[in-house]
Amino acid sequence: MTIDTALTALAIVLSVVSVALSGWFSIRTARLNRQLEDERDERIEAQSALKAAERVYEPLAQAAAELQSRIFNIVETGWVPLMKRYESHGDYALVSTAFLFAHYFGWIEARRQAVLSSSGEGGRDISVQKLIDGVLKTLRRSEDSEGFLFFTTEQRAIGELMCEWEVVNKQRIPKVKGYATFVRMYRDDENFRAWFTPVNEGMSLVSKGDVRRLADIQRALVALIDELDPKRKYTAGYDLQPIHLEGL
Repeated sequence: MTIDTALTALAIVLSVVSVALSGWFSIRTARLNRQLEDERDERIEAQSALKAAERVYEPLAQAAAELQSRIFNIVETGWVPLMKRYESHGDYALVSTAFLFAHYFGWIEARRQAVLSSSGEGGRDISVQKLIDGVLKTLRRSEDSEGFLFFTTEQRAIGELMCEWEVVNKQRIPKVKGYATFVRMYRDDENFRAWFTPVNEGMSLVSKGDVRRLADIQRALVALIDELDPKRKYTAGYDLQPIHLEGL
């Protein structure tokens, strides 16, 4: 074999090796890029989930504050005076009270879904969950009466009917139906309206002067708000004093 032939053969071998190495590095680089992209997407998804969970606390605190405020007014004035106050507005007192329960349940469901999609939970989430459970247990407790009694699955079902999600810039944003949508569903859909029979039953309970159950619910809600919004950043306009029946 001449020197020229040997050099040509060596050049061919080196060319083949170069192509092989180039292909190997290209495959390895592509795999690494895909891995990095997957990890980045996972981080973005986790961050989105965590942000979604954090976004829920403000509207949840507000929903809890609105509900406890209505309960406080019912306990303080009685259901009959409340009905008379709004009698020129038809069934507003009944429907708006049902809405305030539904709105609260909707944000509870939004938080539940946000936490489920989150990559983890902190100590504050655990303490919030305990207080949410406290409200849930008070609402489902049946030894006092049937008024304003929502069993666990009923609270969840109403929350599911009220909760929606939007995708904005690849982030899932929780939403809960507003009053106008609720009123339309309440009046047009008998099956939907049936979920709020406990509010109707609560009317007769309060009209007889029995407000113990509502007072318990209000106190549980205030405890939750204290944890969600201790500095009253989101609930500054509400009187959040726990009800003490002996003072009424």
